[in-house]
Formats: sequence, C-alpha cells, structure tokens
Amino acid sequence: MDFYLDESGNTGDLARTSAALDFGGQAVFSLAAVGIANESSLTKELDALRKKHKVQATELKLSRILKRKPDFALDAVDLLVRNDFPFFVEVVDKKYQLAASITNGFIWPPYFNAEESQDTVWMKNIFADYVYHRVPNDIIHEFVQCMNNPSNEKIGAYFDLLRSCVSQHSHEVARGIASQVEESKHDFRIMIEQEGDKAHRRFLPLPDIGKRDQEVWLLPNFSSFANIYARINFYLSGRLEGCRILHDEQEHFDEIIAEAKFQAENAKVDPTKFKTPYSDYNFQKMADLLFKASPESTGIQLSDIVAGLSMRWYQAHLQEESDTKILDKAVEQLLCHSDRSIGTGINVVGPHNMAQQLFGVAGY
Repeated sequence: MDFYLDESGNTGDLARTSAALDFGGQAVFSLAAVGIANESSLTKELDALRKKHKVQATELKLSRILKRKPDFALDAVDLLVRNDFPFFVEVVDKKYQLAASITNGFIWPPYFNAEESQDTVWMKNIFADYVYHRVPNDIIHEFVQCMNNPSNEKIGAYFDLLRSCVSQHSHEVARGIASQVEESKHDFRIMIEQEGDKAHRRFLPLPDIGKRDQEVWLLPNFSSFANIYARINFYLSGRLEGCRILHDEQEHFDEIIAEAKFQAENAKVDPTKFKTPYSDYNFQKMADLLFKASPESTGIQLSDIVAGLSMRWYQAHLQEESDTKILDKAVEQLLCHSDRSIGTGINVVGPHNMAQQLFGVAGY
C-alpha cells in the first residue's frame, strides 16, 4: 500500500503572521494521507465521477470543486469510504500551535523538569488552552517577534511580559502559569551562565533551515507530517518495508519534510513512560518518501479533497459560519469511517473547546 499526502491552508512559517494573528486569512492548516493499494483503479473510479458531475478539469482541486460541484466532493468521500481506504488527517489551529510553543518554551521548558508523562502533557494542555483563550493576541505576537533576530534580551523581556500579563488574572490556572514562568526564568538565568549568548535557543522552537539557508520557524506541516508518519507506522504495526509515501511536490519545503521523517524515525519514545496516542514513534522499518506533482497522481488529488474538507470544516466552525451543511456531511462520513484503535481518522491540534464542540470529547 502507498500513502498519498497533500495539505490545505498556507503551510508557511507561523513566525511571519501579523499582530492580528490572522495568518494571511488562513488560520487553519491540514495535512491528509490516504492509503491506496491500486492507484490505477482509483483513477478509473474518479474518471467515472468526473463524467457523472461533468467535471472537466484534469486536476481535482477542492478549492474549485467545492464552489462549483459540491456533490462531487461528497461522492469522492463516499468513494474513499466504499473502498475502505485508510486515511489520516492532522488539522492544526495555528494560533493554538503558537500557544503550545509558548507553553513548551516559557511555561514548562524541558530542561529542568521531570520527564514527559501523561500528567505533564495533561497540564501542558491546560496551560496552552489558557494562553489561547485568555492571553491577548498582542502578547502572543510578541512571542512571534522573539523569533525575529532572537537574543537573550528578547527572551528575558518576554518572560517578564508573559508573567506580568497572567499575574493580573485571578484564575487559578493563571496563578499556576505565573509561578511556572518565574521558575522558568530562573532556569533561563542558569542557562545564560552555562551557554552565554546562545541560551535563548533553549526556550524557542528549533528552527528549520530553508533552501536559502534562512531560518524557518514553526511550520505546521513539519509536526503534521511526523505524526501522520507515526500513525501510519501504528496502523501497519511497524511493517513499513516496501511502503511508499508520495507527497505533493514541495518546491520550498521538501528537504524540511524529509528532515521531519528522519526525526520521527529517530525519536525512540519510551512507551513505558509516555505513550503517544494512536501513533507509534518506535520505527523498526522505514518507508520511502517521494514527491510527485498532483496532476500526475489521483491519489494525491483525493488526499487534497480530504485535507481541504477537513481544514474548511474546522475553520467554518471556528469562525461560527452559518452554513456548514456540505462540510458537516462530508466530514461525518469520514468520522464514521474512522477507527482510533488503528490510528485512522482526524486528529485536531487545537483548543479543548473545539475538540468538545466537534467530537464531543470530555476531558483531555
């Protein structure tokens, strides 16, 4: 079986957003993978759907289909379900990714704390939710600014800014954050003694290096690809030999995606201490990663439809749009075809209230 991947929503560097945190009008990112054993058979079925709906375009792009032929998109999802294709979707709320990065860097940095466990992840979720909902956008944007010519001075100032912000709140979670930030700033001072003017790197996300040797911060497709790869590993029970991952062509980020694959393969998570949900980061075998132009692959085109529907569905509910009927109908089909026991379905990287609203999830 081969797995075909495509994304929806701007995949660019989150550190380039404006102070409004609007992310260029695309606040949500999604990456989808669809497992297909016989792409030529899929091509015949999609050709039949083209004739049924009078779709002339040789490349299927959801952005065009949804406006003109929404029933085609519903039939494409029905095709996926009828063929029992496994699918894996990551939906990333970009503001939440920033909130989680603030939590991981300034509230609960890894260097002086206990090893990761279910309890620490639970606490981090609570803190990230609080930052997402209660910390003003301009304070979150100042974190973004820390990644523009980062320095010890900027990081020290942000510790003070974040603590000052939450110290004005009476909520018990805010008091916990303020205490944690104070401790983390103490850790920062120790790091300065040990590492000098490079200490700030310990409290920021690790940047990737682009093709022009520029630093690229917080690409949502990096973590999304790594987790989908680990979910595929879980689905196949580690039997990845002979498996290919065919990703839509990436002119700027192909090397970074390859690095995400390498890092996932070398993560070596100890399942006795922390078990990643519905994924397996202990790779015994490796899949091959290839990049292919979407007009040349109906598998990638189907994954584009799945990614686009998932992204627009989350964004429509996030923005409380009045008409979500088509998106809800399509995603309901996907959800009915999901099976968490084998890692298939939609994983939302977002605040708890959205998971609760969309899935009825009670608790973290």
